[in-house]
Amino acid sequence: MHVRFLSDGNEYRSYGGGSLSKKKEGGGIFWWSILITLLMGAATFCWFFSIMVFSHPEKPFNYKVLAKFNKLTPLRPYTIYTAPGGKSLQPRDLLSEFFPYTVEQMSVRNDLYKRSYLKNYQHDQPTYIMGSYQVLSARELTDADVFTSGWIVRARAAELEDVDIEVIMPGLTSKESPYKKGDTFKLEKRTYASTLHVQRMDGDRLCVTVVPLAYQTISTKGAEVVSLEPPLALNMEAYWPITRDPGAVVAEVTADAPEVVAVKN
Repeated sequence: MHVRFLSDGNEYRSYGGGSLSKKKEGGGIFWWSILITLLMGAATFCWFFSIMVFSHPEKPFNYKVLAKFNKLTPLRPYTIYTAPGGKSLQPRDLLSEFFPYTVEQMSVRNDLYKRSYLKNYQHDQPTYIMGSYQVLSARELTDADVFTSGWIVRARAAELEDVDIEVIMPGLTSKESPYKKGDTFKLEKRTYASTLHVQRMDGDRLCVTVVPLAYQTISTKGAEVVSLEPPLALNMEAYWPITRDPGAVVAEVTADAPEVVAVKN
């Protein structure tokens, strides 16, 4: 004999005042779903953010984040035997290469140059600068510069006055620059002067910032080799190019007066 009791629904009521326990369970699932969705969104954002930071170390903010957490890739101390291969450009090649560039295209190319340098050219080959140049100025680097220690030399192409270069010599502790104003020097293949930045100046002139990847340079005497060191960290918030534009001048050096005379065009 089976006995069935009619239920008035009391077993579904809470002790506190009549709300259904099933409704309580449904509300909890709803808020848990929102929380899980927010956590998934935060995890996705962090994932994409970390990819952007590691993929674009040339950006000042990204570089500071990587430096703060000691995640910067150490710059490799290349030699003349281990420096990566790449194309070489003479002063006239530089003008033909970069003259058609728009401002946006130049900005993208400069970012690529810096990114490749900071990543030790893992995916891209460097662009080397060659040719003969005459020194316009030389000074020590400071904490306000991109490279905070060493020397920098501003020079003008001997065959083409529309092209300037600034050669960075990081880690050079000498109190005297190996190059003097009016000296001439030649960038050869073994110098491995890699391009870091290209700036269009007034009068459709160019200024190219280079650093010797072999971390050595030849003095004007032609025999003395100056040893350099790759920097441990850079000041990516500093201004490019590093030196000031001396203007459209021609460097003239005479035997009697070995000075650079600035003659306006």
